Amino acid sequence: MNSRYGKTLTLTVLSLLILCIIAACGQTPTSTSTSSTSGEKAAEADKGSAGTPTHLNVALFWLGSNLDPAEGWNGWTLTRAAIGETLIQFDENMKLVPKIADSWNRIDDKTWHFHIRDGVTFHNGNKVTADAVKKSIERSMELNERGQSTLPVASMTAEGQDLTIKTTEPYASLLGNIAEPLFVIVDTSADTSQFKSEPIATGPFMVTGYTPDQEIQVKKYDGYWDGAADVDTITFKYIKDDSTRALALQSGEIDVASNVGRSSLALFQEQSQYTIDEIPSLRTQFVWFNTRNPLLSEPDVRRAISYGIDREMYANTLVGGQAAKGPFTSALPFGYDQVTGYDYEPETAKKLLDDAGYMDADGDGIREKDGQKLTLQLILNSAYESDSIVAAAMQSQLKEIGVNLEMTSYEDLTDHQKSGNYDLALTSINTGITGDPQYILDFYFKTGAEWNIGGYSNPKLDAVIQQLHSEFDVEKRFELAAEAQQMILDDAAYMFITYTPINIVSKSAVKGSTMYPIDFYLLDRNIQVGQ
Repeated sequence: MNSRYGKTLTLTVLSLLILCIIAACGQTPTSTSTSSTSGEKAAEADKGSAGTPTHLNVALFWLGSNLDPAEGWNGWTLTRAAIGETLIQFDENMKLVPKIADSWNRIDDKTWHFHIRDGVTFHNGNKVTADAVKKSIERSMELNERGQSTLPVASMTAEGQDLTIKTTEPYASLLGNIAEPLFVIVDTSADTSQFKSEPIATGPFMVTGYTPDQEIQVKKYDGYWDGAADVDTITFKYIKDDSTRALALQSGEIDVASNVGRSSLALFQEQSQYTIDEIPSLRTQFVWFNTRNPLLSEPDVRRAISYGIDREMYANTLVGGQAAKGPFTSALPFGYDQVTGYDYEPETAKKLLDDAGYMDADGDGIREKDGQKLTLQLILNSAYESDSIVAAAMQSQLKEIGVNLEMTSYEDLTDHQKSGNYDLALTSINTGITGDPQYILDFYFKTGAEWNIGGYSNPKLDAVIQQLHSEFDVEKRFELAAEAQQMILDDAAYMFITYTPINIVSKSAVKGSTMYPIDFYLLDRNIQVGQ
C-alpha cells in the first residue's frame, strides 16, 4: 500500500459495533448498479504485448451535468479526466505550476500578464493563442455566474501569445481562481453547441463518446503539447455509490477508483494486486444551518447542537480523517491553530437549551418551547458512506440533549439545498480549491453569496472578507482568514464535522494514478498500464 496519510484509517468491525450502539437508526447508502456500454474489459485483458492498444476503465464518484466546462461545475469532470486544462494548475504540494501559460507576473495591483505556451493546440489541431484563451475565459464568465464573481475583469487584451488581464479592483486571489476548472480553455471558434458532449480542449485525452450520467469515452490526443499519453483509450464510468465502486474494482469491471469508502478500503489493503494512495484532503465535512428556520435563528440553539456532537469520535473511530474546527483544514495555512471550535460538551449543550427556554415538558426525551418540539430535518447525500455514518451518530447524540433529528437522503442534494426546504444539510466541500481562503469565504459565507444557502449574515464578517480582495501580503491574508473563521464559529452559523481523507485505489498494473490534495485532478498523460 502506498499511503501518504501517515497511518491507515480503516472502518473496522469495531467501528460498526460502536455505530450500532451510538445510532438510534442507520442509513444505508443506496446501491447504484452500473454496466459497461463500451464492452471494454479491464486492464488485465489489455496489457498484451508491445504495440497492443491499451485501455483503462476508471470510476468517477461524481459527474457533472454535461461536458461544457463553462456550465455549472462541469470543468471539474474535464480536469479529472485529463480532457481539459487551465492556464496554470496546482501540483501535489498545492503550488501553482505552468500549464497552458508557461509564465505569468503581476504588473501592478490590477494588472496581470500571462504568456501562452508555444506549441499548444486544441483537439481539432487549432493553435492556442492568447486571443483564443481570452475568448474562452470570456465565455466562462458570460455563461457562469461563478465566473463573473471569481474574476472581476475590467478588460483583457491579447497580442500573439501575450494575454493581459486588468481587474476592476485589486484582486489578490486571481491566480488561484483562474486555476479553477471553470476556466478550462476551449476552442470557441468550434461549434460550442456541441461542447455538452464533445468539448474541444487541450488535454492529453480527447472525447470520443459521452452518455449523460453514465460514462465518458476518450482517446489519447497525439498532438498533445507535452507528448502523447501511453494509454490509448479510457472509459470513465460514473459510479456514485462508494460501495458499488469498490465492488466494481474487485470484480474487474474497473481498474481505477477514487474515493473508495472507509468500510470497503480494507478489501484492498495488504493485497499485492492493488495500490492505494491515500492522503489528507482539503475537504471539510460540515452542516449548513438554515438560519431562516425560527428554531435555528437563535445562536444558542445552534451552539448547543454544535456542542452536542463528538467530532473526535467520528474521525478516530467511524469515518477516519481529523476532527474539524473551522472551514479550513489543518493542511492549509489559513489559521487552523488560531481558532477555537466546539468540543463535545453535552452538559454545556443542555444548559444552553435550558437557558433558551427549551424543556422536556412531557418526558418524551425531546425538548419543546411554546408547544413546538425541537425536531429538525437533516438532509444528506445517500451515496456517500461517511455522511450516512456521521448522520446516524449525530442523530443518536443529539437525542441525548433533547434534539430530535429526522433524516432524509437524496441522490443529489443540490436542488434540495437551494430550495431552503430543510433545517440542516450535511455535505462536504473542498475548501482549498484555489489555494487561498478568499474563494470559499466569498462563495459560502458572505451575505447573499451563491452558496450561502442557510441565509447567514454578519456585516462584520463581510467587511473582513472584502479586505481579502485587496490584501496582497500572504501572512496578513492568513490572519484575515483566521479572523473570519472565528466569527463564523462564534455565530455557530455552520457546524464543521471532519476533515475527510481521500484516496485512489488502482490495480497494481496501473502506474501513475496519484491522489492530489485538491481533487480537481485524477490522472494525466503519465498514466500507464504495465505488466
